[in-house]
Amino acid sequence: MYYNPFVSLLLFFMNFPIVENKLALEIPRRLVDKRIDVALFDLLQKKVPGIAFSRRSISKLIEGEKILLNGKKVSPTRIVKLHDLAKLSLDDLFTPLPVLTTRNDIHIPLLYEDDMLLAIDKPANLQVHPAGNIDMKTVAHFIITKYPALTTVGEDPLRPGIVHRLDRETSGVLVIAKTNEVFRGLKNLFQKRTLHKKYIALVYGHMYSLEGEINKPLMRHSGELKRFAVETQDVPKGARASQTFYKVIARYKDFDLLEVTPKTGRTHQIRVHLASIGNPIVGDKLYTTKTMRSKKSLFPERQMLHAYQLAFTLFTKKYDFTAPLPTDFRNILTSIDETLDAGYDDEALKSLLLE
Repeated sequence: MYYNPFVSLLLFFMNFPIVENKLALEIPRRLVDKRIDVALFDLLQKKVPGIAFSRRSISKLIEGEKILLNGKKVSPTRIVKLHDLAKLSLDDLFTPLPVLTTRNDIHIPLLYEDDMLLAIDKPANLQVHPAGNIDMKTVAHFIITKYPALTTVGEDPLRPGIVHRLDRETSGVLVIAKTNEVFRGLKNLFQKRTLHKKYIALVYGHMYSLEGEINKPLMRHSGELKRFAVETQDVPKGARASQTFYKVIARYKDFDLLEVTPKTGRTHQIRVHLASIGNPIVGDKLYTTKTMRSKKSLFPERQMLHAYQLAFTLFTKKYDFTAPLPTDFRNILTSIDETLDAGYDDEALKSLLLE
């Protein structure tokens, strides 16, 4: 994405005022109550042909105070109002975007593929898309290597066809859109929460009940990447409603194996919710304390969380994907098998281990 002097003239005739090399964008009625990064991405993508804008790049400009709203610094999540005015430098806007390079050293099992999408079984310890370091191994690199046409699918060339994410250490089902129509359809399903997601988690300690619901709003921890759950009384501004259901599949001496169904899709939701009730996920480095980790009899190299199932209906077609429990997770369960209690969901456990 390079600056071209002819673009200034093009923008001028498109009613985008330019003063001292700064572009002024007024929020129209159709984008009222949208996030500022979403609104600007929409405006620039539609109004400036031939240039690939990224919502991620716009968010970074906002975070770096390169884009001001009504003359003030704001967050990329700021909700815009009618006639709000965003200003940004043309030099910043047309800085070249980083580009993904192909690489053949990433191997990911394919669960399913058709003309609309593909479902993969993401290995643990693999990032879904680059976060700062463009050269790190990611699912995105795998996609553009195997499916180069997908570079134009989605809202960000660094996230080709990627509609949802899994944490780096979390393994399991990940769905990739193969067309922009499918991308929008899947995005709508995730936003409306009309998909069925099921995770398998091994947690420290024993759950208070064999089945239950954790209904605690989540918000970002001030100054840190992690999030925390807040009690439902006196919920602070910025906390987002979050709901997680769980069921104990198997009980061991010091652990419970859970089937977890998140009804909302907040970042780190399952991890935070389970930690908030005193049952953090085995191996979770972020939501356990050093004291807790030093006292635990088992602390593997990654968190024991697996995206086991994803089911949905898209354009009248039903999809249901299941990713088998990975070897490292099975080995952990084998290592504690002698402490297994009987009388829980034995069939579900047997099914997990035999796949």
